[in-house]
Amino acid sequence: MRNKIYFSLIILVTTIALVSCSAGISTLQSISTNRSSVSTPTLPTRIQKPTKTATLDIIKTKSAISKNNFGANLTGTANALATPIPATPTITPLPFYPTKQVIFDYNVIGDHSVYDGFFDPNFFRPGSRIILYADGQMIITGTTYQQKILSPDEIKQFLSKLEALGFYSLESNQKHDPTDKLYDYGNNYQKSSDGLEYCILVNIIKSRNLCVYEPDIQFVIPKMKNILQFLDDYRPAGMTLYYPDRILLWIQPGRDPYNDQLPKDAIPWNGSFPSLETPDSKVIYVGGNAVKEIYLLFDRTTNLGKVFSQNGKEYTVYFDVVLPHEKVTNVYQ
Repeated sequence: MRNKIYFSLIILVTTIALVSCSAGISTLQSISTNRSSVSTPTLPTRIQKPTKTATLDIIKTKSAISKNNFGANLTGTANALATPIPATPTITPLPFYPTKQVIFDYNVIGDHSVYDGFFDPNFFRPGSRIILYADGQMIITGTTYQQKILSPDEIKQFLSKLEALGFYSLESNQKHDPTDKLYDYGNNYQKSSDGLEYCILVNIIKSRNLCVYEPDIQFVIPKMKNILQFLDDYRPAGMTLYYPDRILLWIQPGRDPYNDQLPKDAIPWNGSFPSLETPDSKVIYVGGNAVKEIYLLFDRTTNLGKVFSQNGKEYTVYFDVVLPHEKVTNVYQ
């Protein structure tokens, strides 16, 4: 599970440049904009796959950002230091990508990161722990990402086990309070907010989305606890490492002053990769042939970041995997 991160987005002034790269990189269009909006997570729509490497530059103005063991997550507040400039919301779209249909998703809601704003159609995206697609591909996230193409029999067995544990028979109004039959609070209920939610979405034949509130996990009834334990332990035989075909990179000039675990030596950045050069921090989307090579440069068990050098300058870089069902866009459009 990703680090539990809660941040306040007060004013974010962002310059966006959409870039498509093959042998080189060319700027298509740029705008400046000022927004601060959030929405409720839903599943993204289908788009077509890119045939070449492509990048989306989101370049932020100078801001005071507090980070602790950043790992691509914010723990502080971004304060814009410049007056926002009105802009026409016209943006050249990213290359299309064929997002996959989700039939099962065990995920965490509320574990936010600096990347959340760049996923469509929601500002805060769920963090999938186990995800199963209609084509049988299952991806289990964690310190490493693993995958397997499940056979129809394996899919049936997995979903049947969930049903046998009582997933569909559980009663819940999803209020996470004493009126919710998913919990047995006794006299110990204390109202709280801003906690994580562990959610189980089944989107095939019998559809259901059921969530539990993490701060009250000790009060969850045994049947639901057994279901969560089953999913936490689930690892089908024959899984292999998963290599993404899309990632997001968070880039900061110099060494991140809030990360004392960065490696001492900088790694030379391959000139064929999207450029790291930026006067301030930025996020770039990378898709295509370069993704796996870039992904392998990082310590994927911790994501504590790496320091790369390009044209005599150092940059701190973190990454985030874009899963096959996720649609990357510009939230400020």
